[in-house]
Amino acid sequence: MATLDVKEIIQQAAQQEEKAYKFYMDALKFVKDPASQVWLKELAAEEVKHKELLQKFDVSKVKKFKPEKIHDLHITEYLVDKDISDVKTFQDVLIVAMKKEQKSYNFYVGMAKSTDNPDMKNLCKILAQEELKHKHKLELYYDDNIYQWD
Repeated sequence: MATLDVKEIIQQAAQQEEKAYKFYMDALKFVKDPASQVWLKELAAEEVKHKELLQKFDVSKVKKFKPEKIHDLHITEYLVDKDISDVKTFQDVLIVAMKKEQKSYNFYVGMAKSTDNPDMKNLCKILAQEELKHKHKLELYYDDNIYQWD
């Protein structure tokens, strides 16, 4: 298997962000609550920002990356994944979104482990951290707004 270069990784990551943006925009159809709709639009806008960041990415900045500590609530691991066609409520949207962020995080962690290129490793760690930040935000929201009712 050919190894991907930094530009190819960035391109793939940008496509992932585009898919995530579309997911949040599509999810608006399933959510009637205005506050939840605002929140979905914010998440979608964040994905667009990530995509733009990736497209303007400066490889020299990869070398300077220092990871920050992000607390993982691990709520996602205890939830059953849903198919997008099963999404009926905002809770369903959150579950699918958290699972998507977890999968993206796992993908970048795996990519970081599979490359010997230090710039590549750092880039994958940066992208993994961004996905973990999103997952954390979603888990906090889920914990505050849905978990309490269970």
